[in-house]
Amino acid sequence: MRDLKTRTVVTGLIVLVVGIALFVGGVIGALGSISIQTNFMQPHPGEYVSSEILLNTTSGLVVSFPATTGGVIPAQDLSRINSTNLGTYAIPYNSSAGNYIYRSLVGDYYYVAFSSTQPDTTIVVTSLKGSLVGYGSLVLIGIVCGIVGFIIAIIGLFQKKQTPIQGQPGS
Repeated sequence: MRDLKTRTVVTGLIVLVVGIALFVGGVIGALGSISIQTNFMQPHPGEYVSSEILLNTTSGLVVSFPATTGGVIPAQDLSRINSTNLGTYAIPYNSSAGNYIYRSLVGDYYYVAFSSTQPDTTIVVTSLKGSLVGYGSLVLIGIVCGIVGFIIAIIGLFQKKQTPIQGQPGS
C-alpha cells in the first residue's frame, strides 16, 4: 500500500492533468467557434467579395481594417451591388473603434469591397453567447483544477512520511 505522501502527490498530479485537459479543450472549442476570413473572391475587376457569412441570433461580426469602399451586404442584394450604390445596400455597423462591429444580424451576408488591390480586411464571426460561455467555463474550471492539483502535489511533496503504528497492518 502506498503511503499518504505518495497518494497525495499522485492525486495532485491527476487533478493537475485533468485541469490542463479541461483548459486545452475549452481553448480549442472556443477557437473552433470563431470563423476568420481574410481572402476575397474577385468576380469583377476591382470588386472583392468575401465567402458567405452565416449569422444567427447569437452571432457577432467584427470587420477589422475595413476597406474605404466596402460593407456588409445581405446575400440577396449581392447581384445589385456596384461601387456607386454600395452605401445604399450596406448594413450600418453598431460601433466602431477602428473595427466595425455588427450585432443582432440574422441571415446570410457578404462583405463587399471595391479597391484596386486585394483588401487587408479581416472578418471575424463568433458566437456571442452559448458556445463561448460554455467553453469559457471549461477554461476557467481547467485553470482552477490545474492550480488546485499543483497545490495538492506540492503539499504531498512536503509531507513527512508516516511511520506505521505498531500492531497495524504494514508495521
